Amino acid sequence: MASSAVIFLDKALLGLAAKPLMADLHLSKAEFGSLGSAAYLLFGVTCLIAGFLSERISPCWILLVCGLLWAAGQAPALFAVSGAAIYASRVTVGAAEGPAQPLAHMAAYSWFPNERRGLPAALITCGAAIGKLALAPVLTLVILHFGWRAGFLSVGLLALTWSVVWFFTGRLGPYADKAATGRAHEKTSDPQEEEKRAVRDSVPWRRILLNGTFLGALAAYFTQGALAAVVFTRLPSYFEDGLGFSAATSGSLFGLPSAMAIVALLSVGPITDRLLRRGFSSRFVRGVFGGSCLVAAGLILTLLHWVTSPVVAVALLMLGYGLSTTVQAVANPAVAEIAPAARRGGALGVLTALGTSAGIISPMFTGWLLDRSATEQQGYTDAFLVFGVLVAFGGLCFALLVNPERDARRSLG
Repeated sequence: MASSAVIFLDKALLGLAAKPLMADLHLSKAEFGSLGSAAYLLFGVTCLIAGFLSERISPCWILLVCGLLWAAGQAPALFAVSGAAIYASRVTVGAAEGPAQPLAHMAAYSWFPNERRGLPAALITCGAAIGKLALAPVLTLVILHFGWRAGFLSVGLLALTWSVVWFFTGRLGPYADKAATGRAHEKTSDPQEEEKRAVRDSVPWRRILLNGTFLGALAAYFTQGALAAVVFTRLPSYFEDGLGFSAATSGSLFGLPSAMAIVALLSVGPITDRLLRRGFSSRFVRGVFGGSCLVAAGLILTLLHWVTSPVVAVALLMLGYGLSTTVQAVANPAVAEIAPAARRGGALGVLTALGTSAGIISPMFTGWLLDRSATEQQGYTDAFLVFGVLVAFGGLCFALLVNPERDARRSLG
């Protein structure tokens, strides 16, 4: 949870510092959009590398290295005199942040059986929302009073603090695969059981990555990731330029969608766990129910295109974005369900790498829309219309394709 708070505060940092940073470095909206995309440039590559490394190296150690890089990666921004230095900072930090989410889920799932993973998945995502609610207003005040460089320094120090704490506390639980702890599989006294386990752990990747559950989760992850990247980099500017709020108020409002995300996640996560324990199928609980939440979220966001009241616009954005984050509470456990323990880190890494790659394009696309729109408000409402439709489409794919029981039988034999 704390790692999510640090990561998503860093993602929010660029949006909170947008106006003074753009003015100081003389950046256009499209150029600033490229900075938002920079964090995703190596995001997917490092996700894949770390996901596969987690089969041999403990995810706890990989997460520690990531945390140290989150801190060190802020340094170029402290001395930046052009957009190039900020771009380098964003690429470095984004590369280190890439593996964090799948590895955090992998570490958390090592403490919970399948029917109890919805709540931990929701709580990890809540860490991001809590970070924005508790820390984003403070970071806004730091930027307003001490400048945007102080914001980068503050996030770097926070990341360093997390790394120290994680060094002493990060551990894997009883549901972890032995290989993930850096130890070889322990032999059992039953040769047949040992053979079955070896077969499960050597499942071909095509069985895990080319089935309905994984492809449906990827569609939902990709479309929600496109929306999330825009929210992280553009939301304060939307509140200020599109809806007319002051800079200080915009920084405070930035946390409201995250407040709704906490409510949605802590509702959907426990509900899915409870239904699974009562005998409902994962196909219905994680697939149909989870996909329906995303469809509703996307449709709510499209309404922003026709709303003129700032208060109503903020309310719709809260509800739509908050509900869209529930993808984390259903997609990650669904993919973990179809993968053997030894391949779980790799499967979650591939999901995150491909799913968040939308963040490379969506901030630049939004900047392109804003530069070509008659007004700031029109540009933002056009963007939310596009991304709302995408999220609804991703939710529909998720509801139709996700069937963990079927795909677990096919992949695990």
